[in-house]
Amino acid sequence: MSNDTVADPVDTGRPQRSRLAAGRALLALALSDPRQNVTTALLVVTLGLVPVALLPAESPIYSGIANATPTVYTFTLTIALSCLLMALLAGRSLRTGLLPWAPFLLWLLTLTLTTWDWSPRTGSGLLHLCLGAVVFAIGVAAQRQDRGGSALSWVFAGVAWVQLGAILAAILGFPLREVTGAQALDVLGRATGLTSHPGELSKLLFFCGLCVLTLPQRTARERWAVWLTLGAVLIGVSLTQSRSVLVAIMAMILISVLLELAAGKWQRKHFVIIGITLALGLASLPWLIDRFMADPTGGARPQITQIALSTIRDHPWAGVGPNGYVAVVGATDRLTETGVPVHNIFLLSTAELGILGALLLWLPFAAVSVRAIRHVRRSRGSDQTARVLVSALPGIVLMGMTGWGLLQGPYFLTFALVMGYFGARIGDPHANGADGRG
Repeated sequence: MSNDTVADPVDTGRPQRSRLAAGRALLALALSDPRQNVTTALLVVTLGLVPVALLPAESPIYSGIANATPTVYTFTLTIALSCLLMALLAGRSLRTGLLPWAPFLLWLLTLTLTTWDWSPRTGSGLLHLCLGAVVFAIGVAAQRQDRGGSALSWVFAGVAWVQLGAILAAILGFPLREVTGAQALDVLGRATGLTSHPGELSKLLFFCGLCVLTLPQRTARERWAVWLTLGAVLIGVSLTQSRSVLVAIMAMILISVLLELAAGKWQRKHFVIIGITLALGLASLPWLIDRFMADPTGGARPQITQIALSTIRDHPWAGVGPNGYVAVVGATDRLTETGVPVHNIFLLSTAELGILGALLLWLPFAAVSVRAIRHVRRSRGSDQTARVLVSALPGIVLMGMTGWGLLQGPYFLTFALVMGYFGARIGDPHANGADGRG
């Protein structure tokens, strides 16, 4: 009897533990298999295709890094879902991804409690910046769970094609999204796809192009998929007529080819990629000439830059608060009041967060960049992920110094996701084994 009494709990517990283990294994497989990486795919789709406000559906118009009031978007829900699942299945990787953000998050907490005035606008900015840290960590965890090493890249490739389809539909007279109001005149004749501004679409396509360059090219079918998708990205960027992003994506492609050549020899794909890029440049010359003749200095950029520098001198320690630039600076400057922040993410972040706060904000991105540069030097360009990231850095800096979109809305989150994912992939021999030269 005593043996039975001891055995019963063990026999009953084994099936329960087995079922839990099996469920955990299936969930882990769903996240690690690139064909079933549902949460990562949903996150990319909601960021890149349907970043729709859910609650409140409409908020006061405000030109900041976030809305005037805290807003729940479609991507807010997918971020929460992804974070929950990654915490269950890859908690250590998620914590690793959050670690470089710890000083910045501590800075936000300290100044929120001691310095910044609390308002819905500030709360919205704080939420936005914290989501950036979480998305970066999700990217790190997603890469560690991605056995194929290219799940994120394939989803971004799909986003590029959908956006190109939306552009073509608009050209044919069937726009899937219309830009209305005063902004409609500013974007007249320029592609917006499913976004609300050509600059937003071009930046999204830039990251799609970055991801496409990391895709495997082991077979003829994979090579054609990469080349055609890269062509779709380039066509989309050209139709947005965004000067800085056009230069950024062309530089990324050409630098990537040069770095790859340093690691091997000329191949047919190099001629194809260079040919596509040069064709894009030639096709874009007419609108490039027209835009430079109409606006050689980029509008009021010199004036708003001086305003930002003056704001930084007046608020070097704490800045004017997250998401507060237009509201605070606009109280004394008419141009800023109309909704024109400084078009430079480094100056904007410094003006809002203070000098130290801005340095801490960009620290995780700088750490990924330094790691990529080191691996390119060590591998002589053979590390595909490091090579592509290094190739993208000049373009990212250019976009950051000529606009503020990389700090705003879903595009900052997309930036954080891509940098977290590929930052974790640098030096991974399994992931970079998908390079597949040929």
